[in-house]
Amino acid sequence: MKKCIFPVILLALLSGCGKVSDSNGGSRISIVSGTVEGITREVTTSETEANTEEDTTKERTTTTKHAGEKVSGTTATTTKKNSIQPATRASHGGSGGVHGTTRAVPTAPRTTTTTAQPSTQSPTYDPKDFNSVSFGFDSSAPNKIEVSRPYTDGKTRSYQVLSVDTSKIKAALEADQSKTINDFVVRGDFDFDGYTDLFIVEDQDDLNKTGKYYRYDPDNGTFSQWNELNNLTFNNLPILAETEDLSRNEIVICHKNEDRIEYEKKTYKWNEYKALVLREHVHQYKDSEERILIETITYDEGGAEISRETRDSQGNLIGGETEQPQAE
Repeated sequence: MKKCIFPVILLALLSGCGKVSDSNGGSRISIVSGTVEGITREVTTSETEANTEEDTTKERTTTTKHAGEKVSGTTATTTKKNSIQPATRASHGGSGGVHGTTRAVPTAPRTTTTTAQPSTQSPTYDPKDFNSVSFGFDSSAPNKIEVSRPYTDGKTRSYQVLSVDTSKIKAALEADQSKTINDFVVRGDFDFDGYTDLFIVEDQDDLNKTGKYYRYDPDNGTFSQWNELNNLTFNNLPILAETEDLSRNEIVICHKNEDRIEYEKKTYKWNEYKALVLREHVHQYKDSEERILIETITYDEGGAEISRETRDSQGNLIGGETEQPQAE
């Protein structure tokens, strides 16, 4: 009996102090002695991560309730997209906005491969080969003679022009169709170096040929005006040397007069210093008695006179013994 009375008394005391009611239908709690009301607020944080390599985007949403409140739970959502999105990492700020940095995936550099073309060398010629040289008139300019030769590609090219007076050469070619320009280009090794040089005839008669000397340079295969030989003149004109005397290593210049009796002949030799030295001078002429006399003067390698004598056409010495130069 006593066990049943005690709970009834306790219940009566509680009923006198206040009323307790419990509602399961909401989140509101009421207390009779004082009401404490609270509304559950959910704090949601989100993180979005895009992976460009896997072409997927993962989105995670977490809902958290503050202390003393019920945590509703965590929801994770995975979304797969077809397009590649730049990677964005969100940060939480006080204003609730999303801030982040976009990281672009670098593009691999493009490599361009260039195929090297084989180098080509310009065609050339052998400068020491004089036999392949040919000559012709320069159609683009008067008083010019072209020098041509075959190159390594098999083509013949004009590679040099020589300045000469071609007016009388062309006139002679028109008058005699059997002649060619080679009849006016005299070849000879005038310095005895083993390479053929030139004398180009600008004018001629039955006795003499005048023109210009050109020396051949075997290092580059070109010709240059030969001043040393062009200064060997009669009446201020260079005379063609007697080519048959070249075999004796002598340069013989002979100028004949129209009477075919009087003439002058000068013989030159190259000394050890490669200088051209007069070694002999022969002068044939008529004296006042119409005798044909021949005067001969000889010189040493330095150009000094060695002897002088005069003879008639029969070889008789005129004036006694050969005159010797007096010692100084």
